Amino acid sequence: MLMRITLIVLFVFHAFSVSAVEYRVPAEPGKAQALIDSGKLVGGDQLVLAPGRHGRIIIDRIKFDQPVLVTGAKDAPPEVDQLIVNDSSGWRFEGLTIEPGAEGDANVALVQIRRGKDIQLDRLIVLSSPDSSNWTARDWRDEAHNGIEVSGEDIRITNSSIRNVRHGIASTANGAWIEGNSIELFSGDGIRGLGDHSSYIGNTIETCVKVDDNHDDGFQSWSRNALGLPGKGAVRNVRLENNVIRNGNHPFKCHLQGIGLFDGFYEDWIIRGNTVFVDHWHGITVMGARRVSILDNTVVDSRSGKPGAPWIAITSHKDGQRSEDSTIQGNIMQPWSGTAGSPFRQPQPGVTFQDNRIVTAPEEAISAQP
Repeated sequence: MLMRITLIVLFVFHAFSVSAVEYRVPAEPGKAQALIDSGKLVGGDQLVLAPGRHGRIIIDRIKFDQPVLVTGAKDAPPEVDQLIVNDSSGWRFEGLTIEPGAEGDANVALVQIRRGKDIQLDRLIVLSSPDSSNWTARDWRDEAHNGIEVSGEDIRITNSSIRNVRHGIASTANGAWIEGNSIELFSGDGIRGLGDHSSYIGNTIETCVKVDDNHDDGFQSWSRNALGLPGKGAVRNVRLENNVIRNGNHPFKCHLQGIGLFDGFYEDWIIRGNTVFVDHWHGITVMGARRVSILDNTVVDSRSGKPGAPWIAITSHKDGQRSEDSTIQGNIMQPWSGTAGSPFRQPQPGVTFQDNRIVTAPEEAISAQP
């Protein structure tokens, strides 16, 4: 009996004495993947990728309570053809460049997290190509990949640069935190945010490229029901704060919509402190709101001429259901550019519109910002 107890104690001691390991991975496609697939990794381990190409990395159904870190040297980010995480948890990715290579799949986003949990992406550089200045419209349609797509829960995307892409970031994850990212030159939407209990803070979304029939938005969301039908559910408890959305010049001129929430309902949203310089009517538009607050934003025209200055509006849902208990307050905007009978004119039923400052030119709006 005494011997049996001793063996159990020794086994427990061994199980808790395993220490994390730092693995140095040479720049050779397949080496990082082989280590991930080997089963050697334990929570707390680090994979430090050497400068150079590492091919595609796929993490499939590997879960850790204590996160595993995949990173590289700050002065020479390693290059990965594509990063795919499927049904996995407890992973951190820092300081990587994700750019298409020989092992990439053109039909999948450059970074794709499917059914992830507790995943962090920080200081990534995600791009279809380093330079799109000579791309034709056909090149944009053929070569621009989607940047980052995530689903699951508790996913963070921070301090990353996404450029020369179709859609920048698309999240259906609940509890997503998307902060401090730069999205520049996109032919679709800057950010798509469809998950509940999520935050989009301090991102910069700049310059859309018109090469197809997509209605390009800086930020877009829509609700879904259990069957996935748009406009039939609700997106709940979202913060959209201190983002900058602006449309610069490009040979393929695009009229960028700012924050477009067209297929409600949207419940318990805070849209605050955003700066929106766009050349389309929809500066901030919410169609179907319950307890939505649009506070202290600046929304002005990024270029003169048609279609005219953008507006801030909360309207009824497309199906006619009225918005409820919502507020547009303390914003800076230009004079109304819509027609007198437009449903986007404020205030609408269920909406309080007060203490908003109207300026006649974008320059006045900038000087009026606190």
